[in-house]
Amino acid sequence: MSALEAELAPRKVPQQQRAQFTVDCILKAAESIIVKSGYDAATTNNIAEVAGVSIGSLYQYFASKEAIAAALVESAVMNATEVLRDCLIENMAKPLEESARQIIRTILETRKQYSFIFLRLPREVPKLGRLSRNVTTEKFLYNTIRAYYQHHRTEIGVEDIEVAMFVSEHIIVGSIDAYLNNNAPVITDEQLVEQLSDAFVKYLTK
Repeated sequence: MSALEAELAPRKVPQQQRAQFTVDCILKAAESIIVKSGYDAATTNNIAEVAGVSIGSLYQYFASKEAIAAALVESAVMNATEVLRDCLIENMAKPLEESARQIIRTILETRKQYSFIFLRLPREVPKLGRLSRNVTTEKFLYNTIRAYYQHHRTEIGVEDIEVAMFVSEHIIVGSIDAYLNNNAPVITDEQLVEQLSDAFVKYLTK
């Protein structure tokens, strides 16, 4: 664990159902406040009040609002990871072009669902930006993603699988994040999926 991860880690991991409920209430309250009013409005006192818990209970689990925000980041990453893992496994044996569309569509959907976590918080809180670069769906899914590329090895013209994975990840995720950051995109979700799928397949099979 890095110094940053240690600083932002929860003070105590809930072991009982009631304790987990308390933590869930704190996280939901923080998310609600940040989405509605911005990160600066999410003071620990405000979060505790909205969550319906005492400030003492909040500090039992989190040392600061930064630690709460970090827990939101990690929760979003883990939820998105599970969705993407299921998608990769489900589409593993399908033809490259067909599977690419579904996988890229799912990446878009998860990035959109958690856009305030993946895009907004890292901008507002530099510490979380550094954490977000260390805690990513790609790192948690490395073995599953590599298995997908290996399954399509005969279709892939890029010699080095690691290079193919790196370039593809940045083409897809970078383009999706740029699209979501644009308040008036010139294309639709489906057009983006089609364009990225086409670029992904052409790059891999060149």
